[in-house]
This record gives sequence, structure tokens and C-alpha cells, in this order.
Amino acid sequence: MATFDHELRLVLSLAREAGATALAYQTGGADVMQARDKPDDAGPVTRADTEINARLVAALKAAFPADAVVAEESSDDAAAAAGVPRCWYVDPIDGTAEYARGETCWAIQIGLCVAGEPVLGVVHEAGAGRLSWGICTPDRREAFTLDDGGAASPLRTSARSLAELRLVSSLSHASPKTLEVMQALGIPPERNLRLGSVGVKVGTIARGEADLYVHPRSGTKLWDTCAPWALLRAVGGVATDLWGNPLVYDPRRLGHDNGLVASHGPHHAEILAAIRPLVDTWHRSPHG
Repeated sequence: MATFDHELRLVLSLAREAGATALAYQTGGADVMQARDKPDDAGPVTRADTEINARLVAALKAAFPADAVVAEESSDDAAAAAGVPRCWYVDPIDGTAEYARGETCWAIQIGLCVAGEPVLGVVHEAGAGRLSWGICTPDRREAFTLDDGGAASPLRTSARSLAELRLVSSLSHASPKTLEVMQALGIPPERNLRLGSVGVKVGTIARGEADLYVHPRSGTKLWDTCAPWALLRAVGGVATDLWGNPLVYDPRRLGHDNGLVASHGPHHAEILAAIRPLVDTWHRSPHG
């Protein structure tokens, strides 16, 4: 029976080291923190992204030479990962736009998929002083968070009703579709928490601070979601595409092209039903 204890110890150490590097860059001045836009509207990137990416990929490949590693700032990992049973997905800094502005809602994310299922995830919100991790297998489900200066505590989603839902949405990529979701579910503005980073947003659900995240379009990638989805699965949360289909982790297709809905779990089906008329106006159903 795989426990993933060895993998977890290593990845926690790597995430801490990467967090220290990212914070050192973030306080290094405007010349160090200047972001440039990647081709094809793929978002911003900084020197910290590329340096941390290289370090994490090298460390994972050295420790687990039989595994595949797919990372956001690596150009040729995905093709080599196809068909490999174990695949790491790495986002060196999720929420680069917020990171480059000197904000704290960004995260270093390292997740492991086995046979296409996220089984281990580490999300290090170094700017906020929070380190979270989870393991989700048929034999083991656990997730913890550790704040600077504190002790590790188990993650736990909320028990809010459908009428009490708290939404978490994007800080840097506000969408009119978010307002449509809020109206469909009766969520007032004061129950919409706006943050950067998919991992940070999903982390609020895993901690019970929010209950729902809807990404209404394509754009998120496997490295955005693998680690936080492992956390959320471990505490009973649910993540699907906009139509309720399971998220697919296959390096031959890196994008979640049919959007994303992550929730605390109990009302996921009701949430999907409530927003389905909106979804059908936004997209053509993947089933025709």
C-alpha cells in the first residue's frame, strides 16, 4: 500500500525552499519583480517563476526518475509525460499577477497524479505564511494547514446551506459571468471573496472560509488545479467541469477547456443545476 509519506516530506521541503526564494525576489525591488507577458496570451511570468520552476523540476526528476514532471514554465514536459503512470504537476507561482504587484494571494503548487487521479498536493501560500497539504487515496484521506508560528491543524470544509453559500472569485480577472452566478444562487456581494491563484481560492473552500469557486471559461491548466484538488478531495469537497463531468488529468491535454466548479461538496449537484441555464448560454455543451 502506497502511503506517499516520502513524497510528502520531500515536497513540503521543496515548497518551503521555493517560498523563501519567491519572497526574496518579491522584496528585491521593481527591477527584479518586473513581469513580462508570455506568448499567446498565456499570462505574465517573472524571474522567480522561471528559477523556481527549474529548481522544482530538477529536484523531482532527481528524486523520482521514473515519474513524469509537467511544469508551467517548462516547454517540453507534456509530450514526454503521456502514458507515464505517475505525473507531477508543478506551478512555480500560481497567481503571478498578484505576486508581481507585491500582494500575498499567490501560491507555490506541487501535485502528484497516479493513473490520472490527484493523490497528493502541497499548496504553499508563502506570502500569507500558510502551508497546506493533502493526501487522498482509497486508503488514506487527510489534509492539514500550517500557519507561520502555529501548529498544523486539519482542514475542514464548512457545513453551510445552499442559501448561505460564500463564493470565492478572481481578483485579477473579474468576469460578468461571476455576477450571473451570484444572481442565480442568491449570493450577495458581501459573500464574494476575491483572491488570486486557483490554489488560494480552492484553499479557502478546504478551510471552510468559502464554499464555491466557479471558473466560467477555459484557461485553467492541470498545474493550476492538481495540488489544490488533492486537498479538496481529501476533505470531501468536489470539483468538476461546468457540466458536472470529472476533471481529467492527461498531459496530452493541459487545459480544463470546459471550465471549473469547485465546492465544499454537499450541494454540488444543486449548484450545477442552478447555473446550468447560464452555462448553456456561455458554452456549447461538451455532449452536444
